[in-house]
Amino acid sequence: MPDTDGWKEYPAVMGEYEKMRDDIMTRARALGLSEAREVKLELGIEEMLVNIINYAYDGTGFVWIQTAREGDFFRMDFVDHGRPFNPLAKDMRHHDDVPIEEREEGGFGIFLVREFFDKMQYAYEDFEGKKANHLSLWLKIK
Repeated sequence: MPDTDGWKEYPAVMGEYEKMRDDIMTRARALGLSEAREVKLELGIEEMLVNIINYAYDGTGFVWIQTAREGDFFRMDFVDHGRPFNPLAKDMRHHDDVPIEEREEGGFGIFLVREFFDKMQYAYEDFEGKKANHLSLWLKIK
């Protein structure tokens, strides 16, 4: 059975970003995340939350976050009721054979998260009575 902290709701605004990040980092450390893994975790937090804050909603909205320890992994889940977006649906790598000026903007952060995390899962499903983006990320604790 995973050791979870339950869902926490936050306004999806940049002014709440540091609180969300700090809450996740504090929980990860309490669950035994090694210092060596903190940089990867922080990158994942930043990439996912900044994308939700900047792109999920046309107006105001919320993000729900849940963290857990599942065996040797730290798991974090992000849910929002914004426009559907599956970060796993497209290969976001920048290919070396494409000149920089011709590359599509964005996507490199998601590419790095996919490289750094051990597992990612996305679903567009019901959450609190409405359809929602649900992204889960797993990172080895040690």
